[in-house]
Parts: sequence; C-alpha cells; structure tokens
Amino acid sequence: MQKFFKTVPKPMLIMKILGVPIIIILSLATLGFARDGSAQDLMKRTVTAQISNRDITKALTMIGHKANVKFTYLPGIFPADAKVSVKVKNESLENVLREVLEPYNIGYQTSGEFIILKKNSSGAKPGAKDEARVHQDITISGKVTDDKGEALPGVSIILKGTQRGTVTDVDGGFTFNIPDQSSVLVFSYVGYSQKEVTVGNQTTINVQLANDNKVLEEVVVVGYGAIKKSDVTGAIASVDNTKIASAATPDATGALQGQMPGVVVVKNVGKPGSGYSINIRGVSSIGGSNSPLFVIDGIPSTSGINELNPADIEKIDILKDASATAIYGSRGAKGVVIVTTKRGKSGKTTISYDAYAGVRTPTHLPEMFDGPEYVAFRTEMFKAQGKDISRNNAAFFTPDQWKNIDEGKFTDWPKLILKNGLQMNHNITASGGDEKTRFAISAGLLQEDGNVKPESFKRYTLRGNVDRQITDKWKAGLNVYFSQNLQNLGSSEALRSAYRLPPMTYPYDETGAPAFRVYTTNAVTNPMFDQDNEVREVRNARTFGNIYVQFAPIKNVTLKSTISPNYSTERSGFYFGPLTKQSLGGSVPTQAGNTTRENLTWVWDNQATYDAQFGVHKLTATLVQSMQKDRSETSNITVDGIPYKSLWYNLATGGRVLAYGSSYTKTTLASAMGRVNYSFKDKYLITATGRWDGSSRLAEGNKWGFFPSASFAWRLSEEQFIKQVRQITDLKLRVSYGVTGNDRVDPYSTQAALGQTFYDFGGNFAQGYAPSQLPNKNLTWETTREVNVGVDFGFFNNRITGSVDVYNRLIDNILLSRQLPAPSGWSSITDNVGKLRNRGIELGISSINVVAGKFQWKTDVIFDSNKNRILELNGGKKDDVGNSWFIGQPVQVNYNYVFDGIWQTSEAETAKKYNQTPGQIRVKDLDDNGVINAADRQIIGKRVPSWTGSLSNTFRYGNFDLYIMVYTRRGEQFQSSFDATLMNYNSDYNQVKVDYWTPENPSQTWFRPGNPGPYTVIPTFRKVDFTRVGNITLGYNLPSGLIQRLKISNLRVYATATNPLLFTKYEGFDPEWPATNTYGTAVSTSSYLFGVNLAF
Repeated sequence: MQKFFKTVPKPMLIMKILGVPIIIILSLATLGFARDGSAQDLMKRTVTAQISNRDITKALTMIGHKANVKFTYLPGIFPADAKVSVKVKNESLENVLREVLEPYNIGYQTSGEFIILKKNSSGAKPGAKDEARVHQDITISGKVTDDKGEALPGVSIILKGTQRGTVTDVDGGFTFNIPDQSSVLVFSYVGYSQKEVTVGNQTTINVQLANDNKVLEEVVVVGYGAIKKSDVTGAIASVDNTKIASAATPDATGALQGQMPGVVVVKNVGKPGSGYSINIRGVSSIGGSNSPLFVIDGIPSTSGINELNPADIEKIDILKDASATAIYGSRGAKGVVIVTTKRGKSGKTTISYDAYAGVRTPTHLPEMFDGPEYVAFRTEMFKAQGKDISRNNAAFFTPDQWKNIDEGKFTDWPKLILKNGLQMNHNITASGGDEKTRFAISAGLLQEDGNVKPESFKRYTLRGNVDRQITDKWKAGLNVYFSQNLQNLGSSEALRSAYRLPPMTYPYDETGAPAFRVYTTNAVTNPMFDQDNEVREVRNARTFGNIYVQFAPIKNVTLKSTISPNYSTERSGFYFGPLTKQSLGGSVPTQAGNTTRENLTWVWDNQATYDAQFGVHKLTATLVQSMQKDRSETSNITVDGIPYKSLWYNLATGGRVLAYGSSYTKTTLASAMGRVNYSFKDKYLITATGRWDGSSRLAEGNKWGFFPSASFAWRLSEEQFIKQVRQITDLKLRVSYGVTGNDRVDPYSTQAALGQTFYDFGGNFAQGYAPSQLPNKNLTWETTREVNVGVDFGFFNNRITGSVDVYNRLIDNILLSRQLPAPSGWSSITDNVGKLRNRGIELGISSINVVAGKFQWKTDVIFDSNKNRILELNGGKKDDVGNSWFIGQPVQVNYNYVFDGIWQTSEAETAKKYNQTPGQIRVKDLDDNGVINAADRQIIGKRVPSWTGSLSNTFRYGNFDLYIMVYTRRGEQFQSSFDATLMNYNSDYNQVKVDYWTPENPSQTWFRPGNPGPYTVIPTFRKVDFTRVGNITLGYNLPSGLIQRLKISNLRVYATATNPLLFTKYEGFDPEWPATNTYGTAVSTSSYLFGVNLAF
C-alpha cells in the first residue's frame, strides 16, 4: 500500500491536472454574478454591424453576438416574412433595437444578460371582431418563481392548443388575456419542469416551477442493483437507447464511439460483421488482453455484444474506476460494460416497428498510379536498378502490355470489384403489462452487404422477458435472448490483388471471357476468380438468459436467486477452389477445412438486500454469493484434394488430411461479495465494497483473492453556502480507492503439460510424449489499485452539466510470459513479472446553448487523455529491448531508427560513408559516430492515442431534429501493413501516388523507386491521427394531431449518414486498422440510410 501511494500524483501535480477543469467550472459558476449589471449599462453597449435584408430573427441573433446579450421572445411575434437592414458603427444597443423593433411595434425589458421582447399595446381602434373578442376575454395576472421563491424572467406562457402567449417580465410577472375559464396555460423555462395550469375561476395565478432534475434522477446500473445518478460515488458513464439507435450501427459497441470519456472504441476492420474492440482507461496489461467485462442483463461475458440487436438495448452503463468495478472482483480490472435490454412496463400494450435501409459505400479510397503514372514509376525503378527500359525487354513490359499502353487501354482494378452494399435492419417489439405482470418480446433482422462480392453479414435475433409479481412477497421473472449470425468473409485476396495489379493489365482474354492469369507469370491473378472461388464463412448462434425468484420475507429485506446460462456455438469454414490464387489455378490441390467451437457458461447468484431509511439516514446493504462455471470445446480439420465445390461439408472426399486437432477446457470461479451504500441528508454518500474470488486458473494456495474498495461523495450543492449561489444547480465531489484482480491466463498455466513428439526407437520412427510446459505453482492474482477524484457539476438550472475525473491506476504482479535462460531447457513460463502505472484525465460537458421558441440547440463535448508507464519488468528495472518494453515508457511503443528524409545528390559523399546513395532512405546517426547500428534506435512512437475527443450537436426546431457527431483520435503511430504492400516502390505492383525522389525531383518524403536502401521498414511507421464525422441524422416526428387520426402513437422518419467524412493524412484504407494485414483487409465505408420508428 505504501509503495502504491508513492505513485499517486503529488499535490502540485493534482493541482495541475485538475487546475484547468476547476478554473473552467468556477468561471462558469461566476458568470452568473456578472448578469446583474444594470439595464442602463446593458443598453449602452455598442454594436457594429452591417445587415442587408436578413430575416429579423437572424438579425437579432447577430446583434446578440455583437453585444453579448440573448433575446427571448414568443414564436410568431414577428411576421413570417419580416426582414431588416441595419448599418451601424459603434452605435448603442438601445438605438439599434429602436431601429429594428419599432416598425413591428415591439418593446423590450432587460433581465441580466437577457432582453425580453414583447408586443406593445396598440393604440389603434380594434375592429368589430377584435373588440368582441377583447370584451369576451378574461384578464389574468400573476408571478412565476423558482423553488427558492426567486422571480423567473422570460418564462414562456402559452395558451394550450394555440400560438397565443406571453413571457414573464424582469420581476417574473405577467398579464394575459384568455378566452374562457376552461383555458389551460403551459409554463415552460429552460432547466425547469414544464407545468400546466387550468385557469378555472382564478384571476391571479402564481406559479412555482420546479428544477428539472432528470439528470440527477436518472438511474444507473452498478452491478447487483441500481442507484440514482445523484447518489453515485464512483466513475460511471452511461448511454441511453436514443443515442444507440441514432448511431444506426450493426454493432452496439460502435454506437459508443465518442460518447463517453475514457472509453476508446476502435473498429476492427471494415468487413461486415467484424465488430469493434473497446478499451476503458487505456492499457492495463503488458502482454494480455485489455478488453473489459461485459454484463448483459446480469450475465457476465468477455465475448462482446456483437450478437445483440442495438434496438433491443435500453441502456449501457460503463463502470470505469476500481471502486465501481470492485463489485465484479477479478473480472472487473479492465472495466465493466453493463448492458440492460428493454423490458415491459405496466400499462397499455404497445407494438413498435423500427427499420432502416440504405447503402454502404466505399470511401477514402487510396489514390493509385494511373496508367501513364505507373509507366513513369516503373521506368524510374528500372533505371535505378540499372535494367533495360527498351521495348526489347519483355521483363519491363510485354508486347501486349505495350499495346495497351500505346492505346491508352488501362484497367481500374479496384473499381472493377468494389461496389455499394445494401444495409438494412428490421425490428418489431411488443411490450406491456399490468400491475402484476410485465412482458416484452421482439424479433430482429439485420443484413449488411460488403463492398467486395460476396462479403455479407446477417443477424437474426429473438428476445422475450416476463416479470410477475406473484404475491406481495414473491416475484419471479424470465429473460431469454437468441441470436444467430452468418458472416461471409469473402476472399482475403481479392481486394489486395485488385490494388496490386498494374493498370496496363487487362481482365479479359481475346474471346471476352475473364482471364485467370492477367500479369504474365506473376503470382497475383485476376481477383474476379478469387471472389467466386475462395469462400470463408463464420456461422454462430448464441442463447443466453436468466430466471430469477425474489422473496421479501420482512420489511426492507429482499432475497433473490438467479440462474444465468450462456450457450454459444460457432463454425468457421473455408474453401479454396482450383481457380484461386491460393491454388495457383489448379496447380495446387484444392483445400477446405472447418473449426467448431462450443462454449457453455452458467452463473448462479444468490443475493440479499437490505434497503431502509431512518430520517436523514439511508442505508442499502447487499450480500451476494456467486458461482460460475465455463466450459469450452473446439475441434478442427483441414484437408486438400476436394474433387468438387462441396465447401467444408464433405471433407471425407479429400485426398489428404493436412491438419486436425481438438481441445477442452473448464474453469470455475466462486465468489462472495458485500456492499454498503450509506447516505446522510443526501449530502454525504459512502460506498464500501468487499469481494472474495476463488479462481481455478491459479495455483494452489493462491486461488483466493480479496478485493476491497471505498468511495465517498459530497454533494456540495446541498450545502447552504452553495445553495445561495443561484448559478450552481448541482455540485458533487467524489473520491474513491479500490482494488481489483485479474486471472486471465490459460486455464492450465500452473500445471505441467506433455506434448506429442517423435524419436528414434531402435532404428524405428516412434511416437511419444515429452514435457511441453513448465509448471508455476506460485502463479497468483494480478492486482489493480486505483485512486479516482471526480467532480460532477450542473450550472444555470442544469443548462451546463458535466463531470471531470482524474485517476491513478497501479497494476502489480502483471501476468506475463517470462523468458527463461537457454540452459533451463525452456523458452518461457507464465509468471507475475511486471508493474505498470496508468494515469489520465476525463472531461464530459453538456450544454443547452439556445432555447428560443421552437428552436433548441444542445452540445456535448468529450475529452480524455491517458498515459501509461512500465515501472518494473521481471522484478527489476531492466529494459526488455527484444519486446520493446522500456522502464518509464508506455507499453505499446515502436522502437526503431529515426527517419531523416532522403539522401540528396549534394550529399553523395556523406551518404557514401554510410554505404548509401542519393535517393535512398536516410536515418539519423544519433551518436554521430559514422555508423548506423543498434545504438541509433530509439522510441519513435506509440500505438495508443495521446488523447481522444468528440463534439456532438443536437438541433431541434418544432418536430425536426438534427444530430451531428465529430470524433477524433490523436497521437497514435502504427507500422502500416498497407504501406508495406502498396507504398514500397520496389516491386512490380501498382503503388499509391506520391511525390517520389528522382534526380530531377529531389523529394524529401519518398525514396527513389527501386532504390530504397537498407531501411525500407522505416517509412511504414505512420502517424494515424484522424478526425471523423461519425454521424449526421436528420429526423422528423409527425404532428400528434395527424398520428392520432391515423390511430398510431408515434411516427418518426429520419435519414442518417454514418462516417460520411474522414480527415487524415494516412493514405491507407482506414486509420482505425492500419496494422491489419492487407490479406483479409477491407476498405473504409460510409452508410447512407433512411429509417422509420413507428409505434401503436
């Protein structure tokens, strides 16, 4: 413990980290004090503007920006076609408003930085109809205040069902004419709950609006229970079904990208159904997995949520710090993603249909050499290599190729195989219930076609749940989810071959039929054949759910027992027909094989909860006993010589078995857990958790681990000295400390193992077994200790809300494969050998920027930054250069020579000293000794981002809504497989168009084709910073009057563009998967969809 706290940020460092967010928060809070300047000073502010024939509402917005004021007024106060022209320079705001408003008989009042516009009383004599209405109208008056009794200026008051209305003055007062006593007035103001009042026989109506505490009352799932967001003491982030649905992604994990600080979501590759990886708070392991634990309706899993239909998800909560994840003990060290699916609600049975359809288009395609550019490149490459570039050299270009070049007959191979793909999703749900029983059932279908035939992904889902209150004391429920995925991966070679083939090759022979070999004897063949003859398919099915019984024996006590099974099967098959590159057009026997996997997990949780309130004291205590068993079976076989295209369904016809195998593993986990939540006056909140886990994966004597945590929160906004500051709506300080464990090693790492071997037995070739794994009887838990300090805030009646967190995480006894000395006879052993520190800051802010009549504008900003450092390796402070692990440096670094441009002609003599020539890649001689050797290597980049962020804006006008999300990731460097294949400029294949070096073009960016020098790998290390417009959605809700006549409860139509724009300097397919091998990769895509949400 003492060692750990030595790594906690010192006070000055904490102040530096927290300084900027705290200054921002305090600045926002004190903005309100500046709002109380006098109206006279406000109107003296000067304005310089030139506005020509602009809509008056836009003109007022421009004037407001110039004078730093905000206007509030009722819709319809101006004529629909009202336009103004204004040309002023350093003119007082008072004079400008007089010029703009007087023609429309509009007056105003001021309140702080707000200017309230109201229609002036007209002195004109009313017409007969108007006079009759005025005589019939009832005049009412009153005052609107907040829950503290303070006046609320600018409150909108609308006569329900009409456009008639008014706004309160600077003192919160109003006077209004209504037609009769049955009139209903609607009072609304940003940050407060809307209120409706029936007038009746009242002539004076005083209204008090309550704070809209939806944010604070939001329920957060924390594992084995749920609490109000206002009572949360740990670092937890949430995304509701609205944002998940608006993302329109096939995988719900993709909808999390850019939505929560500290959560980095990366698309694995662009093929349909390939899914995403998710990382919470950076790298927490040196050699192992960093994926979090997923808990779906209480069922733990590490396999992700790719099988789930996003339309079935009600909410996703992410537990980030150790105090929040400690409830899951050994499984929560990398964070926890809690998924809650939709359940039935009491009331009317509703049927909803949600669907979208559209196209998935290739985007950000690499710009390759065209025909003439490829000829120039190849010519330069041959010249650099001293080869013959005459037409007599068939190795340069063949006669047929020269004919195509002369005729300008070039082939755009990528265009030949790339296409748009269909993307559609259909989901139908029925839910409802009464006071005793609630139910929900749904069925879904997703289809996503790839951009290279025959890639596709289909998912079928069925879901059902029911909850029954049997008696006052007994309750039971059942939840079942079934999903089947069919993923056609298509050819792993077709796309790469299309980009490799030079443009002067031609896909068809003299008869017009597709030609298999199109590039002389080169191994790269016509990719159209691979599309049809290389088949890869993955089919999996998953069924999971739970059944529970709940009993309340006495007041405040609840007992619950839940059994949760999770069963999945998967079959992966491949087939290489004779007309594939793999089979060399039939020269090599056809090949086929399949791999099957079967996994069964069951969890049995027994839970007791005590929940009571004693005056100002609230106490919730939870005890849980849990058992988990995991079983996994696999088998595989590969054969060749398949006589016909039977895929992997008739492997017995193969001529030879190339490989086969099978495996079986079983692991168990036993746990006991206790948690106490205590609250005093809703101001002081304490959570304490302790969990014991026993894992079969670890050695005897080390199987059990205890993981405690504690957190404290102080709701400062409930203190009297903060309540006096009207600008602060909510302010909470959180501090937590927790310990979690990790046992993610191979199930039998602590045991010795035997492997098959062959030896000479009396001159005969014999089969036997020999030791293949060294046991480690001391293998124990990897532990994570974490301190988190956070602030949750809300200002100006929650018009600005957000949170700031800083954390310091220490991972000790890291599970890693440790290298052993050669004399030991073993290469490595699984051991606890490392220590890692992880620090970061997370910031999330939401603001309601504008609310003016029917218009509303909301912004969400996300930022997070993380730094990890290796503290120890193998129990010491020695670097492991072979694995690129260095003490004091991040885990995932790139260690190599430093690119220093291209050797130029004027530097020929210097280059010669390094055995190089002009045009070659130059690297830095760091020790300046005239020799490039291992001492000149250094850390040149890291494979984790320095920071990520997003900016989301939601605009609403009437029934229209527009959502735009922009996401960025910065500071990553990867060794690009794309660059190694299509930017090496030292092969016969086509390449990306770049500014390469020639004697006449002394480029400093790319070497001379055919003459890279000895450091060809260095340019493949690429920065992959990017900014992506992740989502643009425009929606429209049909008017309530219309849908009521249609006898439906809701109808919304929308259009969505997913990933329509990408900004990056990386030339490869996509900066999210630069390290993916070009064999099996995919292009970047954008989706354009039209959808409907219909409910009855």
